[in-house]
Amino acid sequence: MKEKNINKLNDELKFLLKDEREKEIANYSESLSNDNVNIELIANEIYTKRGIDYKLLKKGFFNKMIESFSNFSDTFKNHDSKIRKKMIIDLVYMVVILVLIKLPFDLIRDIGYDYLEVLTRNEIINNLWYLGFLLLYTITFICALIVLINNFNKKYK
Repeated sequence: MKEKNINKLNDELKFLLKDEREKEIANYSESLSNDNVNIELIANEIYTKRGIDYKLLKKGFFNKMIESFSNFSDTFKNHDSKIRKKMIIDLVYMVVILVLIKLPFDLIRDIGYDYLEVLTRNEIINNLWYLGFLLLYTITFICALIVLINNFNKKYK
């Protein structure tokens, strides 16, 4: 039962660094032996002690993004130099992929912009077209970045 509670608390404390998590779990080791311990209450207490609002951590997309970047940095610092060299090469590939994603967006945006300029002289429509593609690219970039970082983390764990 204690092992199950430790795993649950470890999952709840996923926004802390690994060594901080282990330290907090060791501090609450005796409490985790009980069958009817409230893991969320312990996690809330730990986060509150660190000045973090636990209720906000339980929400949404941005928390998953923060977790991905946190795991990314943990993955990078926990390996030796040979593996770090491979990681750096993978990072360069990631940057190249993210830059290449922009090319089709720019091409379609510019073609559409040229046609709109011929068809209408309204600058508002032209600017909305430009802004729309910029927004679409930004969303695609963020999603691709998260997917690439999650794949990177899985590869090097």
